[in-house]
Amino acid sequence: MDTLNYRKATTADAGAIKALLMHSYGQFATVLAPEHWTKMEQSMEDEGILQVLMDISVTFVCEAGHELAGAVFLVPSGHPTPTCPAEWANVRRLGVSPDFRGRGIGRRLMELCIAEARQQGEQVLGLHTSTIMPDARHIYEGLGFTLERELEPLLGQQYWLYRLDLIQ
Repeated sequence: MDTLNYRKATTADAGAIKALLMHSYGQFATVLAPEHWTKMEQSMEDEGILQVLMDISVTFVCEAGHELAGAVFLVPSGHPTPTCPAEWANVRRLGVSPDFRGRGIGRRLMELCIAEARQQGEQVLGLHTSTIMPDARHIYEGLGFTLERELEPLLGQQYWLYRLDLIQ
């Protein structure tokens, strides 16, 4: 079994992160309606979106040997999304390769995001998730995230906004 190494990503990791996310989110191709999967897939494949996300965020990756096993983006406050207000930091696109699931990678990547957000002085960390991501919801709730509100359906799925208050 490969040793897991966690680190901050560099721009040189962009191609591997894109491939990892496509592999990780590929499970939804059979769950979503074809038009919704196409929309998700196009967003994941868009190198411009990935580059912007990497430019504004701290990107954490997990390596297993010479391949990426997981990745997540921590976007600082000041970058609002349709779901997260500007005063919240937010987590985007947590992905773990199906080949490495069950080893605590998603949880550890989230712990790194929480620690980094606290270190940066953030007050609230937000994220959104949906009915098709029960494993992710389990991780988030286990780390103390609480349901803020239900969001408008997206990609034909129910979505929720979660928050974690970082000030103790």
